[in-house]
Amino acid sequence: MAFPVASRLHSIRQRLLSSSLLAVLGGYALLLLAHSLFSSQERRVSHRALVAAVRQEVLPAAASPTPLPVLSDRLTRLVSPNLMMWVENDQGVPFRPPRHAGSFVMPQAYNLPRLLVRTSLQHGAEAGIAPVRAANRTYLISATPLQVRGRSLRLRLLEDVTDKVERERTISLLLALAAGISTLFTGLLLRPVLSRGLAPLRDLGSHMQAIGSESLERERLPVQGLPLELTPIAVEFNGLLERLSASWERQKDFVNGVSHELRTPITLIGSYAGRLRRRAPGLGAEERKQLLLIEEEAERMRRLVSDLLELARADARPLVLSAEPFDAGEALARVACRLAEASGGRLQIEPLPVAAIVLGDGQRYEQCVANLIENALKYAPGSAPIRLRLEACGDSLITHVIDAGPGVPPDERHGIFERFRRGRRTASIPGSGIGLAVVRTLMQAMGGEVSVADPPGGGADFRLSLRRAPRLPGA
Repeated sequence: MAFPVASRLHSIRQRLLSSSLLAVLGGYALLLLAHSLFSSQERRVSHRALVAAVRQEVLPAAASPTPLPVLSDRLTRLVSPNLMMWVENDQGVPFRPPRHAGSFVMPQAYNLPRLLVRTSLQHGAEAGIAPVRAANRTYLISATPLQVRGRSLRLRLLEDVTDKVERERTISLLLALAAGISTLFTGLLLRPVLSRGLAPLRDLGSHMQAIGSESLERERLPVQGLPLELTPIAVEFNGLLERLSASWERQKDFVNGVSHELRTPITLIGSYAGRLRRRAPGLGAEERKQLLLIEEEAERMRRLVSDLLELARADARPLVLSAEPFDAGEALARVACRLAEASGGRLQIEPLPVAAIVLGDGQRYEQCVANLIENALKYAPGSAPIRLRLEACGDSLITHVIDAGPGVPPDERHGIFERFRRGRRTASIPGSGIGLAVVRTLMQAMGGEVSVADPPGGGADFRLSLRRAPRLPGA
């Protein structure tokens, strides 16, 4: 029993690793966003505190009989290196031109640009504090309503926060760099952590992979010591194995019993049909043809029953065949001679280029070759030859059975050796789908293998591979 190998992109470890790193990156992104929001909020809070402090200075002067131009001029003397302030009427006209300290960067040479004035009018009292970007500088502008002797005025503050913004941007870049390095380090640490965490899952998969049809009765997944998440899976899988084992035993008993029961009557039918065809006098050509058909069908059923018995024996216990030296060339010639009449002279044995002494069971080897030849005769066109060839390949000897039939598509080459599996191109041709399964079972029991490839010119090239022996005993 084998499981397909999943690609790394679809492995649980890769998914967990990528999901964890995305979660880490998401956390860092949220941290950077929070830092940006908190920094912006901190600038606004600082600006509001500055407005409150200035307002405390202005209110006593506003209550005195000080003329408004003088009040505005007094306020302009309170400016700091990054701050400008002035008093304006309800039309937004300052009583005095705004003054500024020497380090305050003015967007224009003398007065506020139109952008600042427009923003002041639009976002002053209504929006509280408004950020403004002008001449590559960042400002906060605010308006504070004043009531001076019955008149509605506004106290304007313009704060240059460019240095703060640049400093916060630098901190954000450093945080982003630190987040990237931290993510890489976290990814390196997560790999062994995830490997260790997924080790029980890998062990469980290895135990599942080790269970085959021959070990269904005794093999079970260990439940003791499994993580809580995997324990229900192991328990359910063991229950499934119990049901499969019981079903498998019933199937083997049925196939074995039916095969034994059918063997004798099929042999008798074939024997009596042949005897009647040869000895009965007065039979016409049509009757002889019908008796010959009965005889051939009985032989086909006998081979089918024999194949079923072989599979049933292999299922009952591991099939172990002898590995004695034998001459594959002679065995191949015997099979070709035996099937010469049935093939209509279509079998062609190519000259043997090398010594063909191999290790295996000679009779089982002949059975495998016969199955492949009969398979080729069934699917190849009526007059196309069946070529038999031996080829040395390193320490192995390969037997080729090459036909000119429809061939086997690459995606079906493994499945056709399964029981009761046939190719799509041969669905219209009668067959049981177990002949190739028997060949694979016997070849594996001899330590060899069977495969299929595309020969030059089309068709199918079935190959039997066995280990080569140096020489026969006593040679």
